Amino acid sequence: MTIAVPLQLVSDWTMTALLRILGFGLYASVVAMGFAFLYRGYSTRPLPVGVGVVVGLSFVTMSLNIDAVVQSSVIGDTPKIHYASGAYLLGVFGVGAVASDVGRRIGDHFAADVFDVTRIDAGGEVARLVQSAGLVVELALPETVEDIDGYPAVDEATKRALAGRTMLFPRRLSRDETESRLAARLARDFDVGHVHAAIDGDLTVSSLAVGRRPSGVSPSLPPGTVAVAVEGDPSPNASTGDPVEVWADGSADGHLVATGKFRAAVGDVVTITVGTDDADAFDSAESYRLVTRPDTANDVNELVATVWEAEETVTAVTVEDDDPLRGEFVDWLPVTVLVLVRGGDPIPFPADNETLEVGDTVYVLGTPEGLHRLAEYEPEREPGDRPVPDGATGGDADEAAPADDGDDGRLASMFSDD
Repeated sequence: MTIAVPLQLVSDWTMTALLRILGFGLYASVVAMGFAFLYRGYSTRPLPVGVGVVVGLSFVTMSLNIDAVVQSSVIGDTPKIHYASGAYLLGVFGVGAVASDVGRRIGDHFAADVFDVTRIDAGGEVARLVQSAGLVVELALPETVEDIDGYPAVDEATKRALAGRTMLFPRRLSRDETESRLAARLARDFDVGHVHAAIDGDLTVSSLAVGRRPSGVSPSLPPGTVAVAVEGDPSPNASTGDPVEVWADGSADGHLVATGKFRAAVGDVVTITVGTDDADAFDSAESYRLVTRPDTANDVNELVATVWEAEETVTAVTVEDDDPLRGEFVDWLPVTVLVLVRGGDPIPFPADNETLEVGDTVYVLGTPEGLHRLAEYEPEREPGDRPVPDGATGGDADEAAPADDGDDGRLASMFSDD
């Protein structure tokens, strides 16, 4: 038996479905537009097409699910399992996907104007026209990407992605600005903590070295200590470095378990640093009570936090027989010498005119660029090119002036190759 459906009902249903489809399309477009606007402003990069479509349709899907639960249908009185409902949903998702991409493009355009972000398609016709006009310069990265001494090494997959890569930069930038911009882009796009790039006068990248930022607790632990996570109740005002006593809270006697330093707390889980001998004194099934002890104020923890976040790092270098560092003044090095160890005796902050000898170990503080230059150190042999330390004049080594205290032999030994 065939059931006749009035034409007016079919027309009303079709009109309702079209209006709802257009409404959901507009909804998806607005959501994708806002998300693309925020993404471009935060990252300066365009929102990927797939992400914009998924974000726009996800909000549409939530609305459809709510309507289906509340009304027991997706549109009007049409059952959920019906060809009309299927056609309606297909139309919603089809129009929503197209509208999401349109909204993504509009939001990205508005964000680029608001945040003053220059949009250049590196592989499009506009980019080729810009290159032909000489407005940009291509930087080809070296085929070999090196590691920066003193920093954790970057994984090999990232190095392979960087090796031989070509990047575009504005021609108006100076060489120093181009180096800085290249380092910033590599750090942002490839999650590299430290970058040292040497760009020659013809704007070719002669060398590239990268390194990671140290992460975790282990690199900042003093020798002879370990970090332990316990369940406890630290003071709400406790901060990193505060001395604490750890007491057994569950036992009757409440004995002292260990003493250490407070590191961090998440809820009732506290991380403390204790001596290696006290590491086995804790029971994973027991809860502890933490007592903050008075202590003389010092800047050690603040110094550790500052060094941890700074660009510079500390590393050690030993002077060998054929090392170019042999016979060099401390002041001539491209880094800051903190300690010079000679014959087992440490010399903190050695004088600028202290000469490096074979067997010396120097602990230096420097940026990635300075450490890279130190690793490839080559003495400048031209007279007058090197900085003149206190107690010497410019010119050749044989023409050095005597020191103010009259110790000619001491100054002469600084320039001796023996």
